[in-house]
Amino acid sequence: MRYELRAAFGAAILLVTASTGCSSGEGSSARPSGTRATASTAAPTPTPSALTEVINRSRDSLLTSGAVGADTPGPEGLMLVEAWPRGAAFTWETRDERLCWASASAYSFGERGCVDEPIAVQNSRAVHSLATLFTDGVVSLFAADHQQVTSATCGGTRLEVRRVGTIRQGARTLYAVRFSDYTKGSITLALSHDGTKSEAPFSLGDIGDRNCAAS
Repeated sequence: MRYELRAAFGAAILLVTASTGCSSGEGSSARPSGTRATASTAAPTPTPSALTEVINRSRDSLLTSGAVGADTPGPEGLMLVEAWPRGAAFTWETRDERLCWASASAYSFGERGCVDEPIAVQNSRAVHSLATLFTDGVVSLFAADHQQVTSATCGGTRLEVRRVGTIRQGARTLYAVRFSDYTKGSITLALSHDGTKSEAPFSLGDIGDRNCAAS
């Protein structure tokens, strides 16, 4: 089963290079509500203080608009997935241990979804697709169990990977990669566990004009 997404504004970016237009693929098995925004050209990068204000206003809007509803965040609160000049996307674990995600602006929310069952993390190491979020681009939210993602590539080109936060007492770490538009194929993840390194493919699905070919 797929699951979705309170990291602070300074959420750790593991690796930053130019993202050459790969885009998210698989969405969640849950049914998101609200209006799904289409990808658009990003506005000029705002100052850190301006972006922090956007994040805070979007968080307040999400919590007070009724969008959260019965799916109230647990002790960890909202975790920031991505922020852009007009809004922010968040994920959270509910009090009954389910995962939810939503995007919001200062005045409204754009999309929201939750899974139906509590999060289950097995003892084995694995990578899971969680959700597709529509921001000023397309964001793929995923998880790594009992291991850490150190980098990612799309067709040999390095991507920016954002560490969103952890759930289930640290057993599952949430990550996000952003693409400017839909992209199919798969990216390659570099993983680390207790000093050992490995690689694993992560499927983006088969929707999109651009493609992450195997490197």
